[in-house]
Amino acid sequence: MAIARLALASGVLLIASACSSASTPATTSTDFTTKPDVAISNDGGSLEGHTPTAFPGTGTGLFAGDNLNASFPEGVGVHMYLTFALPSALSVGGARITSDALQVAGSPFEDLGPLLVEPVAYESFAPEVFDLPSIGSATECRVVDNTSIECDVTSAVQTAVDRGEDTAQFRIRFTRLADNDGKQDLAMFFRSDSNSNEAGLFMLTIEFGS
Repeated sequence: MAIARLALASGVLLIASACSSASTPATTSTDFTTKPDVAISNDGGSLEGHTPTAFPGTGTGLFAGDNLNASFPEGVGVHMYLTFALPSALSVGGARITSDALQVAGSPFEDLGPLLVEPVAYESFAPEVFDLPSIGSATECRVVDNTSIECDVTSAVQTAVDRGEDTAQFRIRFTRLADNDGKQDLAMFFRSDSNSNEAGLFMLTIEFGS
């Protein structure tokens, strides 16, 4: 299995270029005032990827965990970032992020604790986002089965709608940065190529509210 690597050169992290062009997220409907819910695909392009947890850098591929790169110092993990386009005129009764594209290396859930999702906001996915402050509370994701997770993001999406935002962006990370055992523990989300970002690996489902 080929796993993306972040490279260091002259003490500066090289930025991996996005592997796919910007895409238009798919939705199930354009009439959001009458339909019970709408499902929105993750962007799948240059607004998504992963960063180290301790220094600036970005890379393609949707990973969270530790020991992604053998050149990283012990204790440095990786976080992943997702972007969803929000339709207008939404009434939010509930919102959740789901994925059925989970694959693991090592034992991340046993060693690093629950996977968390928290809202963030950025205009471009650049090395500086590695320590971006969250703009809301983190919530715990539920592992549905060996390949699926579900995360409640109702509060974050409602806040984005209330602010008139046209996107909802999230960081997904484990509770612990690393377990310092020198072994790779990763949650990876892909279907064919772990080094790519793909639209449709995650879905944001928003239930219609009254």
